[in-house]
Amino acid sequence: MAGCLSLAVAGCGEQRLADSELVTATRSLSVDPSRAMIVLPPGSPPVVGVTQRSYENAVAQTISLATRGRTPGENTIQVAFFTAADLPESTGVEGNLLKLPGIDDFAVAQDMDEHLPGIAMAPSAVFVQNKYGPFGYAFGRGTGGDACLYAWQRIADGDSVFRPKSGAVSVRMRICNPKASEASLLRLAYDYSLNASLRRSGWNPAGDAPAPAPELGKAGAPIYPLLQAPEAAAPRRAAPPRPARAPRAETDRLHDPQPISDRPLEGYPTVPPPPTP
Repeated sequence: MAGCLSLAVAGCGEQRLADSELVTATRSLSVDPSRAMIVLPPGSPPVVGVTQRSYENAVAQTISLATRGRTPGENTIQVAFFTAADLPESTGVEGNLLKLPGIDDFAVAQDMDEHLPGIAMAPSAVFVQNKYGPFGYAFGRGTGGDACLYAWQRIADGDSVFRPKSGAVSVRMRICNPKASEASLLRLAYDYSLNASLRRSGWNPAGDAPAPAPELGKAGAPIYPLLQAPEAAAPRRAAPPRPARAPRAETDRLHDPQPISDRPLEGYPTVPPPPTP
């Protein structure tokens, strides 16, 4: 009897599964929004989810943002941290190596068609730059007049034979909002911040921070705040002169009411006044 019981317990133990036995069909994992590699400025659409995947040469995230409007698709930020900046410019994955997305017109147009299908996006010819360097963007109108922005940027410091490869960061931003303007959406591309880094020797795609101004902290070099000049009060408008009254015509005088006379009218009997009490 004890032998049968031990066999039953052993059989139950064999049915238990370990977490390592579960094999998923994707290598992407959901991480907490606080671990997003990019942080948007205050007032931006909130982060609703972050999907992360690791490669042999990069770590990539898809940051999902709150989406409103009628335009098909999801507001997302595609960001990838690469260990080396000399990867071939292409898209997709080869083995477990992530290819560095291109920033030429053809590569960007292909990417926009994928994330904003059927929407006419007009690339801006104006040079724009945020704190990490120049970036490009396109603006268009989606379904129902939604304002849509697609921005792209590659952050990579200059490499040379005298220094190790500094790595690279690729950013793609797709935002549609029915109540936004081009300027408000463009602010997201201007003011976002990198929220992570790779713990690897020499990895510094953004480069070092610029040195402070040489006159900072020295005597004889005052620095004044940039104060906005107060707006001049608008001049008070003078009241328009009242037009002079035109002289009255003779016909107007004929229509004036005439005072009532106390004299009795001719042809009518005279009515005596009432007696006094």
